[in-house]
Amino acid sequence: MKRFKKFGTALLSCMMLTASFTTVSNMTMITAEAHQGRTDAQGGHHDYKNKSGLGSYHYHCGGHEAHLHPNGVCPYKNGAVSNGNTSGQTQTQTQTQSAGNQNQVAEQMNTYQPVFDANYYYMNNPDLQSVIGLDSQKLFEHFYTCGMVEGRRASENFDVSVYKANNPDLAAVFGDDLKAYYTHYVQSGQLENRVCK
Repeated sequence: MKRFKKFGTALLSCMMLTASFTTVSNMTMITAEAHQGRTDAQGGHHDYKNKSGLGSYHYHCGGHEAHLHPNGVCPYKNGAVSNGNTSGQTQTQTQTQSAGNQNQVAEQMNTYQPVFDANYYYMNNPDLQSVIGLDSQKLFEHFYTCGMVEGRRASENFDVSVYKANNPDLAAVFGDDLKAYYTHYVQSGQLENRVCK
């Protein structure tokens, strides 16, 4: 009888401990609803079947649900969610910030002009035509956040795979970081007359 009591007590103790571990582990688990496939450095990936309803490319930053990056900026960055105006901001402040973002995008487009031509990018990437259209700033934002990472060609005058293959000194430094090749060419490769197409 004493053996049964000891066995029963041990069994009950084990069951209680197991239940408490399960409860604690479930409370600390974070689930991100992402689709199969690799993500880029910003948490973006292709959704060719458009299960999310957001088009062929979207993001899962910080475990948030599928979303887009309007103007190349994550709406969840710094804890803010942009559903129109942020509380406490006037419409004028929002318009000023939007104009500042447009100026910044225009400056970046000018900087990346040696590797990006909006018309070429549009014509040679049919998957973007229905999603983005012929808006040159939106095309550039896609190129800057996704296209470079994917190695997409955005200009007749620059092919990242040719640039990588013909510059082994860069391949030793950058490896498979394709965005770094675009940036290198823009900053110094073109001035050095490196082979790029």
